[in-house]
Amino acid sequence: MSGALRNPDFARLCAGQAVAQLGSRGYGVAIMLWVLTVSGSAATVGLVSTVTMGAFTAATVPAGWIVDRFDRRRVMLTVDACSATAAAVLAFCAWRGAFDPVPVLAAVSVLGAGWAVRGLAEDAAVPQVVEREQLGAAYGLFEARGYATGVAGPPLAATLYGLGAALPFAGHAVSFVVAGAAASRVRTPLQAPRVHGPVVERPWVAIREGLRWFTSHPFVRTTAALTAVAEFVVNGCGLVVVVLLVGSGAPSSTVGIVLAGAYGGGMLGALAVPRLRRRIPAHRLLVLSAALGALAVLAAATGSPVAAAAGYAALLAVTPSWSVVVTARCAELVPDEVRGRVGAATGLVTSLPAMFAPLTVGVLTTTVGAASTAGVLAALLGGVLVATAVSRTVRLQAGEPLARRAVLGGEPVDELGSGHDGVDRADALS
Repeated sequence: MSGALRNPDFARLCAGQAVAQLGSRGYGVAIMLWVLTVSGSAATVGLVSTVTMGAFTAATVPAGWIVDRFDRRRVMLTVDACSATAAAVLAFCAWRGAFDPVPVLAAVSVLGAGWAVRGLAEDAAVPQVVEREQLGAAYGLFEARGYATGVAGPPLAATLYGLGAALPFAGHAVSFVVAGAAASRVRTPLQAPRVHGPVVERPWVAIREGLRWFTSHPFVRTTAALTAVAEFVVNGCGLVVVVLLVGSGAPSSTVGIVLAGAYGGGMLGALAVPRLRRRIPAHRLLVLSAALGALAVLAAATGSPVAAAAGYAALLAVTPSWSVVVTARCAELVPDEVRGRVGAATGLVTSLPAMFAPLTVGVLTTTVGAASTAGVLAALLGGVLVATAVSRTVRLQAGEPLARRAVLGGEPVDELGSGHDGVDRADALS
């Protein structure tokens, strides 16, 4: 893990975005507290959250084109500047103590779109900054960073909000300035040189090219579909645990401690991934992660709040093993010139089911109970386990090194990867 951090450019990217992510994690709490206080309407809180997530989702696909078309460092700096301005607008509105829908909704839209673009730009830049053997450690650090800021961000924002409603938003604006300053000091080019030079093409043509690459590459599309189901389960399981805890009479402080502990488990699991990847073959690690995850969710199916809480912590602890293996492998397989667009397509496929997980699980828990709902979620993750275990594509391509090259019809291809068209060559070379 430390090898990636010894790379100064990667350390700058990771540290700067960690500060911004800390602010973003706290933003979710601060915006709900402030909007509910000044408007007195839970519906207004829901409107603000929906607009934020809608902007994020709407920006995901064009964000991929932006990340591939323009200099990624400049993209990061531009997004950080716009996001800092949007957070400052929210701080000003909170300082005035009035909810003005136009500037507030405009600001949260900018923040939502900025998260989509900035995240894709950073993920796409990583293979240009670190060595291939450090990719797993780098993405593992990103996973750990997400869990760590998830633990620290909400209580920090709540504390600042208690001191003054504008403070968490002002702090968020400063966090974007810090992230931009860190990115500006990165010296490594964040994009591979384009073979044919800069090509000016219509955005939708370029976006379709990225979508075509995504759908034509077996490993990328298969793992995206499996990850979508897994993300749905992870997002839904948290609600099941909360329902079981509240139903048992646990105070809100206990719920908060349980969720924070689960995020702590996720952070530890992410930090352990590089060592696990060195000792366990990639495909076996994916199968093991899905199997342990399904068992962890089954703990909630017992109906015991204690077992559910422990199972949720275990689920978050094993989830990074799946995420890092898949993300690092896709970073190796996808050419730099389409990495942003393919990442956008992957993100859209994996995030859409997760967005509907709380609603779906909420309906299920009301209809059949929390324990039965956990059983359904465990069955879904069991399906991911079976599909991962039997998939020839995942088995062959999950950890095959890219150093070995073959030539097929005059075109250099990865021996068990893909050519420039993204078509699987494993069968042709067997």
